[in-house]
Amino acid sequence: MSKMLVMKFLNEEGKKSSITINNIKDNIDAKKVSEVMDTIINKNIFFSKGGDLKIKDFAFIIDKEEKKINVK
Repeated sequence: MSKMLVMKFLNEEGKKSSITINNIKDNIDAKKVSEVMDTIINKNIFFSKGGDLKIKDFAFIIDKEEKKINVK
């Protein structure tokens, strides 16, 4: 099973932009995610079509589980 962190921001135009990180650790918490999002905004690390990322909107974790299906 793998986990992905999806972070949603608002850019300069007020439009949503997302950043996804694959294979995150199991022990990640809301405080750490918030700190990472603050760093992304403060250091202006990423750029979107609508300009710089300006505001944290929300974040969520997706758990992916693969199950093989035998079709033979």
